[in-house]
Amino acid sequence: AFKSLQANIDDATESNSAFIKLGQLAKVKQNGKWGLVGTNGQVLLDPQYKELDPSYAEDGTYFVKLKKTLEHIKVDGTVLSSGKDALDEQVKQIINHHDETVNKNQNSLNHKETYASDSYTAVSVKGKWGFTDASGNTVIAPQFKEVYTKFSEDRAFVKDAKGKNVAIDGTGKTVFEAPSNDIDAYDDGLAEFRRHISKFNLGGLLSMAVGITLSNHGGIYYGDAWNPVYDGVKRGYINRDGKIVIDSKNDAVWPITAYGTLVKNQGLIGFVNREGNYIIQPGNYDLGEFSDINGLLVLINKDNKKAGVFDVDTGKQVIPFTYDSIRFVSLTNMVVVSGDTKQLIDMTTGNVILTTSKDMGINKFSGPYTWVHKTSSDYKLIDDSGKVLFSDNTITSAMPVKHGFAPVKSQGKWGIVNLRGEWVVQPQYEDIEIL
Repeated sequence: AFKSLQANIDDATESNSAFIKLGQLAKVKQNGKWGLVGTNGQVLLDPQYKELDPSYAEDGTYFVKLKKTLEHIKVDGTVLSSGKDALDEQVKQIINHHDETVNKNQNSLNHKETYASDSYTAVSVKGKWGFTDASGNTVIAPQFKEVYTKFSEDRAFVKDAKGKNVAIDGTGKTVFEAPSNDIDAYDDGLAEFRRHISKFNLGGLLSMAVGITLSNHGGIYYGDAWNPVYDGVKRGYINRDGKIVIDSKNDAVWPITAYGTLVKNQGLIGFVNREGNYIIQPGNYDLGEFSDINGLLVLINKDNKKAGVFDVDTGKQVIPFTYDSIRFVSLTNMVVVSGDTKQLIDMTTGNVILTTSKDMGINKFSGPYTWVHKTSSDYKLIDDSGKVLFSDNTITSAMPVKHGFAPVKSQGKWGIVNLRGEWVVQPQYEDIEIL
């Protein structure tokens, strides 16, 4: 029932491996100071730095602070520059890294239609707002009382001379009246708008306390899957013609995704696509995890308290309401609980990879590897076939595998093991970060 997702998997164990190829493995912290160890386990830089950050150029150099002065150094400690010169180099690298990231993102979105107005900038002249192009030429004369958003997809939201909230196109022509002045720029054909209500909102506080916001207006991320705790924002969505496709008057509307969004009304929860049509009809559900990469949503049937999975692209229920809980641990694997049994399942084949007891923890995968453990003991590293690579009952905590290495804690200190369970760095540090 599940389409293959292998082409979409970014193998975290292989990405950003430039430092590993140079024999540089991890930052290590001892007595509050940072140092560096190599892939052979040897100390490359003694822990002596208040700050130690790898170069964005990924050339095996580092930016460090012994006290207050920033230095750019080689791995042998040779100082390349210090003070302002080091800061200038660090800023230059950060800008170059940012530009490379933006270019990659733009290349991945090269199918997206572009408009001349994409480059327009809002300017204020004598209290009125207009727009200039990339060359600084006035393209829309100053006439608006306020500008609410930048141009995106040939639309910008402004307050016109009459005080109305409107959308304009790249010529400055009013296209339609906007439903609110609290509105976002268009993104893939939809703009989020919000209406304000005067009441105390526990949901918003909960979203801040539990995790990281999906956008400026809500949603919670947990790895690749996020737990859709509603944030209390009364949001809706309009298309480029000004049609309200998802109404803010619903009881609850979650932040939009590539597939659409969750909508709750009159106590029932469903999933609406980006055209405003119900893909999953409203039902008596509680929410589980949602993986917005592969479009899988866990819903809990309130009638029997069992969890199932829906494909939000098709609306088809791909796993019936039979499990006590379901959790996504990678793009292709999930953990299900039924009674006292916990299973790791390959979603592409439906095969059970691992069966264990309910009290065992199964961490999220990092590439093809994950940890199985009982609270803070009995750690085992397994691969995505369920094969146990090694087990160690002295490990009390473990971080994800990266480049074939994993930081693990034993007897209160952190060290590093390889995929065979061999200690590359003995447990002796307060903290470790694999490069």
